[in-house]
Order: sequence, then C-alpha cells, then structure tokens
Amino acid sequence: MTTHSDMPHGETLAVKFDQLSKGIDRVLDRWTGDNRPTKLTLLNDLAASIRPGANWSALKADATKVAGTPLATSHASLIPMVKTPEADFPARLCPVRSGEHDLPLAELIEEVQPLFSLHHDGDPIIGLELSVTDGNGYCDASIYNRLIVLRDGVARVDGVHAYDLSPDAARLIYCAIQNLQSTELYPVFAQSACGSLRVLIGPTSCAVSLPEIYARGAPASLPSQGLRVLFDEGDVPSAGNVDIALRLASAALPHLGLGQFPADAPVQFKLSEPLTGVWASVPFDFSDALDDRPMFREPGTQDWTHNADLLYDAGIQPHGTLGESLDLALALIDVDDPYIYLKVSLISGPKNPRGSSGLKPGWRGGFHRAWEVLRLRHGHPAECLSLDAATRQRFETGFNGWALREGYSLTDDPSLVKAEALIARDSRRASHHLKQVAAIMEGADPTDDALMKSLES
Repeated sequence: MTTHSDMPHGETLAVKFDQLSKGIDRVLDRWTGDNRPTKLTLLNDLAASIRPGANWSALKADATKVAGTPLATSHASLIPMVKTPEADFPARLCPVRSGEHDLPLAELIEEVQPLFSLHHDGDPIIGLELSVTDGNGYCDASIYNRLIVLRDGVARVDGVHAYDLSPDAARLIYCAIQNLQSTELYPVFAQSACGSLRVLIGPTSCAVSLPEIYARGAPASLPSQGLRVLFDEGDVPSAGNVDIALRLASAALPHLGLGQFPADAPVQFKLSEPLTGVWASVPFDFSDALDDRPMFREPGTQDWTHNADLLYDAGIQPHGTLGESLDLALALIDVDDPYIYLKVSLISGPKNPRGSSGLKPGWRGGFHRAWEVLRLRHGHPAECLSLDAATRQRFETGFNGWALREGYSLTDDPSLVKAEALIARDSRRASHHLKQVAAIMEGADPTDDALMKSLES
C-alpha cells in the first residue's frame, strides 16, 4: 500500500507504509540524549504532514480500504437480532490502556473494517474471530482465525486458511493478527483467568472478548467474568456500536465451543454496571515510584520503598497473597477500578514457615484489622473506598476470610505491627477462587477444608 505527498506533478513519490515505519525506526536508533519521542509520535507527525489533520492510524485506515468497496456496503445491518433469548449473560465495558510502544485497539479495528464489506464463498462476512493465549506475562496472537458469516440468514463460523481466502480478505485478516500481537490485552486476559481469550471484531468501533476456560473457572454469570466490550481508554463507543458488538457475540456464540455458555440455547448479553461513586478523597501522600510492586515503610515514618530489607529482620514476607484477596473481594462487590491498593499494617510470621502451610493461621504472618482500600493515581489526589454498611460487611468478610484461608492471622493489637505496606490489586485473577470467596461472604467457614475444596470444581 502506498501514499503520496502533495508535490507538484512529476515530483510525487510512491512510498510504502512499511518503508516509512522502518525509516522512523532508523531515526530512533540514531537518537541520543533526552526527550526521545515515541515511534507513534513521529508517525503521527509524518501523517499530519502528508494529510493535514490526519494521524497515522487514520492515514493507514484510509489507504487500506478495498478499492471499489465503499463502507456503505458494510454488513453491519445483516447481523441478526437475538430471537427469544433463553438466557441472559452479563457484559462489561472494558477500557484498554496502551503504553507508548503499544498499538491502539482503534487502529486494529479501523484497518480491518473493509473485511466486513466482503464475501467468503458467497456469504457476507459479518465478523472475525481472533484469539490470544497465555505467554507467561504477555499474549501470543494465534495465526488460526475464523470468519463469522451469514448463511441463509443464520450466523455461521468458518475456519479458514490463507489459500481459502481472496487476496483482499487474506491481507486484512493477517494484518489484524499482526496488529493484535502489538495490542496490550494481557490485563484483560489476566482478569479473565483463562487459557485463551476469544476476540470478536465486526463492523463496529469496538471489539468483544470471551474467555475460553479449560478447567475450573468462575461462572460466566458473574459480571466481573462475563463478556468484555473492548475499546481504548478515554474513547467510549456509542450505544449503537456496543449493541452491534453484543449482537455479533450472541450470533456467533453457539459456534465458538465455549463450555461455560449453553451450546444449544439463544443467549443475549446485557451491559452490567460496575459499582461507581464509592471513592472519597483522603489526605495521603504516596511515592512517585508506586507501581504494581508492594511498597513498605516502618511505622511512624513517611518514606515508602520497594526495598524489602527491613522486612527480613521484622519476620515479614515481602511477597504475599493479600493482593489476590483484595482483587477477589472487590470483584464480588463489582468494583472494577484499576490503580487500587491495600494499605495495611503487617505483623511478623514464624521464623521458619516451612511445613506450617495449610490451614494454620499465621504461617504467612498477619495484619491489623484496621486496613484501608485506596485508589492511587499519579496526578490525582488519593481516594479511599467508601461503601454502605451492608456492602462493607460483605467485602470485609470476604477479604479477611480468604486471607485467613491463605495462612494469614488477624490482630487488633497495634503494638504487634512491624511494617506498613501498600499492596496492589492482583492483576492476574485466580477466578476459580471466586466461588469460595462468595461462600465466605455468605457465612461459610474459610477453614472448612472439605467445603472449600468442594467449591473449587
């Protein structure tokens, strides 16, 4: 694909997008010193000089439209409505954050849109299924994909190979796979606690994802574990686009082979709202170095540090599981917010915890009951979680109960405190524990090993 500058006739130069991209790479390789721009910043500047008002994504999207296939022929209107649904499942809006080296989700979606004006074996293409699998801290995009087509008025899912496709369709699909690999979806993957994440893209400005759970997992009826509507942070899709995306998911679902959903019943997805308006400003200073690693300080001091040296003498394990307890309890009261931290006072554990694991409280150490949940975002004042009495009771019961099961003890004695900690909400959810924490919230004994294990399957 080429682009042209606005030079006078005879001075026009045809340049491929990958040549421009490689040229920017060479510029950055030679860039020394401070204030080094990101590649995307330079590409956007380049795009604006070629076509004023355009960014790199818009320039590529415009150039990759299939010749002779206007967007007016999009097959969005062909996506069927759900007829008499037998089951409702929750869907959640899910903004995707992009780092400076990540590809915005919008660029992936824009570039693949011409696909949904094409046909495959005579059937109109209404969607594309891609998948990502766990790469131990990142996502691997699979080269295997499936087209969602409309055949005799009914959605079907066809597995395709390159030699089955027209050149235009093949180019668009494999460009989408490559772009998916450059899009940061691991946080979505991690919170879904699954082996593979199915990503559905259609003639809409957002994508949807569904977890493929191979063994134990949370029920799909939990709002925090259902379908996610994906879009770039700060760019919420319109209600019409969300409706199209949800209808596409309902139409394709019977053919996706996802065990947590019924295979033979019409399903519709409905947006569920997370708990909002639950944060109150509090006076609290936190370090600019705060990230997803635990930070600690000695009682009575102001300086937070990642350095855990002070903890060894105090008998405190620097890496525990309170971040998981925090995430599970928050998920079950429908708090989805990121940048959440547990501010907790820790007490010593046994000098030699080997052999003391299991149900014995205190083998990991302990914490004071007067903990707080904070939302800490750089550039914003600190905020504290503020819940009504009933929700607060459920939340505390679930958090304390799961921490107890994980080997912590609780104390009301401030003299036992050895260190204070800020512990981030765990981004990698063990969703098969959600049923256990839900039972604890309803009064189950977290130390009842037989009961807890019965809830795992």
